[in-house]
Amino acid sequence: MGRIAAIDFGTARIGLAVSDERKIVAMPQPFLKAGKTVQESAQIVVAQLAKFGPIETLVIGLPLLLSGKDSPSTTMVREFAKCFTLPVVLLDERLTTSQVNKLMKEGEVSRKKRAKHADSLSATVLLQTFLEIGSI
Repeated sequence: MGRIAAIDFGTARIGLAVSDERKIVAMPQPFLKAGKTVQESAQIVVAQLAKFGPIETLVIGLPLLLSGKDSPSTTMVREFAKCFTLPVVLLDERLTTSQVNKLMKEGEVSRKKRAKHADSLSATVLLQTFLEIGSI
């Protein structure tokens, strides 16, 4: 019985969240510095996830435009998703980052701290959404 992990992929930072073993709660993890290529970034993620034991599914945020069409980043995320051997679910991440930033602003979190935590919290929102709706 493994965990589920979620990724908010970026070319500079990668947000990461991991579920508890019962797959009920999403827990943010410190962001990871992205590699120079999507393949290198995937290796960095795999190495970090190995610390949590078996991962049975990986949820990756898909950065679609508000219209629902692919964005320039969508192609890169799809390429990144192909680097993994375990099951991957691409989940629409529209407005996730803005939702997280809005909540942190309301909580009067400084701009510097928002930048440091936004990616991992976005991954946490993705994962918690996935956990609540069940497998897709």
